[in-house]
Parts: sequence; C-alpha cells; structure tokens
Amino acid sequence: MRYYINYNTGAGNEWADTLEQAKVIADDGAAYTQQPIVIEDEDGNEITRRPWWGVQYDEDEGDETDPICFGSFGYFGDWQ
Repeated sequence: MRYYINYNTGAGNEWADTLEQAKVIADDGAAYTQQPIVIEDEDGNEITRRPWWGVQYDEDEGDETDPICFGSFGYFGDWQ
C-alpha cells in the first residue's frame, strides 16, 4: 500500500511506500501553511493527521510530544 501526504495547500503533495516513511516526509516538508497535514491511503481515506493550531505552543500547558512550532504564529500538533 502507498500513502498520500496531503499538505492541504493544493501543491507539493507526495507519496510514500510506508506510513512511517510518510510521517517522516511530511514532518520534513511541514511549512507554515495554517492547514493540517493529512496522510491518506490509496483510496483517499484519512489514516492520520497533524492538526494545525494557530496559537503559540505553550510547553508548560501543552501535552504534545513532538510539535512542529512556528513561533507565535502556530504549530502542528502530534500525529493523531
């Protein structure tokens, strides 16, 4: 099975051969888009996502283990 990485920007989407590979590629390609990153299967079914939060991540109150932060502009949460 292949996995489709959808950055929800209309461009730059990619394919990966494994889910783990897709997550690594998506994390490396994460940019300030204000959109979630979604990984889908070949049939277009959502498998997992990194939600976008348009607020600065607060390490004291947040429970994310691997956020991708963009300063005060927002962050991607953990894969769900």
